[in-house]
Amino acid sequence: MLKLKRMLVSLLVLGNLMAVPGIANAEPSKSETSEVKMYDSLNVAASDYAKALQEISNFGSREMLKSINPDVDAYIEKLNNPTLKKQWEDTNTMLLEQFEVSVYKVNENGSKGEVVFLVKGYDEAALNKYLGDNTSKYVTKVDKSKGEVEIDIDKYITLQYDYLKNTKKINLATSTIKFKKDKNNKWQVAK
Repeated sequence: MLKLKRMLVSLLVLGNLMAVPGIANAEPSKSETSEVKMYDSLNVAASDYAKALQEISNFGSREMLKSINPDVDAYIEKLNNPTLKKQWEDTNTMLLEQFEVSVYKVNENGSKGEVVFLVKGYDEAALNKYLGDNTSKYVTKVDKSKGEVEIDIDKYITLQYDYLKNTKKINLATSTIKFKKDKNNKWQVAK
């Protein structure tokens, strides 16, 4: 999951979030027309782009990983415990769709503008440390000779769920998109 997170953050930061303008300016098919969205206000443009960037980030996570642990999915299905199933589904969602993109700053200077976006997500190192520090709450047996550890999956899920539910997301990255006004005084992404 950490590798996936790094890939997505790298995509957002190094790509300078230019995936959205690329989509807006992509070559249309024969049945489509090409149109770049225009905005009366840079603030409205910023808000729309934040929503789109968040959806793109979370879509990428969902497409790369359908579940954080398919083996636990199978266990949960057999268990028939609605409360635990809901906690597991929520944990999957919180980790797979964890990115929040918000408008951090809008800079408008005449016919040019830029929007700085803030990307938030969970601190997975802190989550892993928390789970490691609390193994006594879910590890039931350790066989050092075989290198095996047995865990109570129900307790592990509840511990992870409670942590995610009660922990604030951290700032992961910022990224900037430049905008310009056209001849009709409307804002659009600068090419």
